[in-house]
Amino acid sequence: MSYTVRTIYTKPNVDVSLHTPPTEYTNQINSFFDAGKIIQKPTESIDGLTHIYTMIFDNETSFNEFKSTSASISNYTMRNNHCDSNSISYSIEQDI
Repeated sequence: MSYTVRTIYTKPNVDVSLHTPPTEYTNQINSFFDAGKIIQKPTESIDGLTHIYTMIFDNETSFNEFKSTSASISNYTMRNNHCDSNSISYSIEQDI
């Protein structure tokens, strides 16, 4: 059964940019996609200052494997720092 993960960002104003993931993280997404562990790469929807990214994994095990890699851990830290520094609120919804 697929496992959907949604990340929701709300920017304080239009002048603030969102975090840009490093190349290693993008490469990891592509690798998991090529292996069939990600069945939908991140898609974006925008509603004013809110940006929603949705990614679908083939199952929860693949998601847990993905989030435990060094590229994911590094991206998580970089994203947290960027959001904190720029007053961006965000949440992650899993298995929706």
